[in-house]
Amino acid sequence: MKKVTYQQIADALNISRVTVWKALNNKPGISPATRQSILLQAVAMGYPLSLLQDSSSADLPVAAEPIIKKQASGQTINVAVAVSRPETSNFWMSIIHYQAMTLAQNGINLIYAYLPSSLEDGAPLPDCLTNGTCQGLIVMNIYDIHLIEALNALPIQKVFLDCPSSIDFSSINGNLFLLEGIANTDAIVQHMIDLGKKRIHFIGDIAYAQTNRERHLGYLRAMQRNGLPVDSIPCLTDPIGIEDYQTTIHTWLDRLKERPEAIVCASDYIAHQVVEYYLQRNVRIPEDILVSGYDDSLEFNTLIPLTTVPVNNARLGVHLAQSITNRIHYPNDEYQLVYIRSKPVFRASTGD
Repeated sequence: MKKVTYQQIADALNISRVTVWKALNNKPGISPATRQSILLQAVAMGYPLSLLQDSSSADLPVAAEPIIKKQASGQTINVAVAVSRPETSNFWMSIIHYQAMTLAQNGINLIYAYLPSSLEDGAPLPDCLTNGTCQGLIVMNIYDIHLIEALNALPIQKVFLDCPSSIDFSSINGNLFLLEGIANTDAIVQHMIDLGKKRIHFIGDIAYAQTNRERHLGYLRAMQRNGLPVDSIPCLTDPIGIEDYQTTIHTWLDRLKERPEAIVCASDYIAHQVVEYYLQRNVRIPEDILVSGYDDSLEFNTLIPLTTVPVNNARLGVHLAQSITNRIHYPNDEYQLVYIRSKPVFRASTGD
């Protein structure tokens, strides 16, 4: 793989080469936000991030050549991370960042394998996944059923973060990590009910991801436990096109006959669209309507502090990296289904 240069990273971010040098070598003179953006871009472009100058500061790796351990055959150990559309959110890029550091500390290279949102008939997978280059694969943010099936069939060790809701867990040839959604969403809905809200709606494409489906199940569980009639409360759970979220959500809200008292969203991105819609119409949040999200994503938390469920991206990246490392070293181990649970954080969007 051709070495990525400071200048290439600088050009991608439209900043100076010196700024990139400072970020990758942990030098003073730049803001934490700029440093983080540079680190994430560097990981995305394949820059080797292997050592931390200060282990207490996980955001500041030193640019260095990775320490690579050799297999008995002398072959370098490589793990690919297969991601679709990571550029849409720093959420995904930060997870990759911590994967890269953890794998490097274990003497394993991380190879970035970009994939499209869907797999056209006959379209090949990247060569690094099929030519023996990689001994392991981490799959994230991929929900096209045909693409998932192609990756699942690869004869290498695999770890998945989430999956399409239509897939039977027993068919997945690897470890599967899911962010717990039933209990967390239940808790958020119960909080809204305790505040006196009854007309509570849910927005999230439940056919898209297992995590969305389970968040909807948490919503239903809380509503039904409190005797609230879910059949008469419209919810937007149909498929939503990747490029159509804002239009679809705003159109759906326009068509509601009565303004909701509260809306539970499957992600902060969706919650951002909902908050934007109502603020544009001079509807107050939380005075007139409560809104919640999921992920605790800073980039979608700018209009009002969102009630949400935090995802510890650093630990999640470490968990995924450790899991694929274990699968490579112990390939005959049973596959694992792992739920990672955080706790809801209640903020201004629900009056907290």
